[in-house]
Amino acid sequence: MENGKEIFKIVEELSAGIDKDAKEFAVILAAGHGKRLKSEKSKMLHTILGVPTVERVYNACKEGIENVFIIVVVGIKAKDVLAHLGKREKTKYVYQQEQLGTGHAVQVALQDLKNVPDDAIIYVLPGDMGLIDAETLRQFRAEFLKSNADMIVLTGLYEGKPEENYYGRIIRAKDSGNVIQIMEHKDILALPDDKPYTVTYKGKEYTYTKEELINNNEYNSGVFAFRYGKLAEMIGKLKADNVQSEIYLTDLIALFNEKGYMVAAASPEKSYVVMGFNTQEVLREMNEIAKKVYSTE
Repeated sequence: MENGKEIFKIVEELSAGIDKDAKEFAVILAAGHGKRLKSEKSKMLHTILGVPTVERVYNACKEGIENVFIIVVVGIKAKDVLAHLGKREKTKYVYQQEQLGTGHAVQVALQDLKNVPDDAIIYVLPGDMGLIDAETLRQFRAEFLKSNADMIVLTGLYEGKPEENYYGRIIRAKDSGNVIQIMEHKDILALPDDKPYTVTYKGKEYTYTKEELINNNEYNSGVFAFRYGKLAEMIGKLKADNVQSEIYLTDLIALFNEKGYMVAAASPEKSYVVMGFNTQEVLREMNEIAKKVYSTE
């Protein structure tokens, strides 16, 4: 068990002060462990072509978002991640002592943000997305600005067997195609087989069978952007009423929709950039993709 006091001290020593002129912030979620990896090493320090995934995500943010201020959320194996990244310009660390979900991680990250303008942009990215690149983040930022939305999610299309797709599914309105919510895989599995799932969106009811939701191949990549004012207003309303008793960041979509705030979605040009990993097999696959991609650039 890591010493919390010691980690808070290291976090303080390595963190830069918040840039008072910053208008764009990237929150990198680097607190998870990845039990299915069966490894003693931090999930974030597993490598793609020798470079830790958290480093690759960090570099994509720095290169893809001009003048970005980065907040890295550390948790399990925090000391190892902190030792690797070290003190960096325009970079602050926060310690998520208890892993209570992605929504909780962002709550922790926002605690020290003061006097940030409502129209500032907050990006959120998983630290294991080792194939994300600066070009994808530039495109994502442009899509967000063009959409005039309050929140946007980067989605992927799963190409394997539906039963092996453990990602949260993007649920869209069947008529307009608007994003209604994201439903986590485990919560879909917990639904009754004989009763459709019903959701109300803009005063209209939409129904989906359990099979329909499982077979839906559009998934949540875990990459989001928000207008700061709306995010700060809504982040405290997240609740842990789900199968895993965790505070999901994805629940913000439904909350934003209920409030009448605009939610958009975008997909990357290159499908592989949104890959994350929970097993050594997928990590090997990501390394193979990286070999091909970077050898042709």
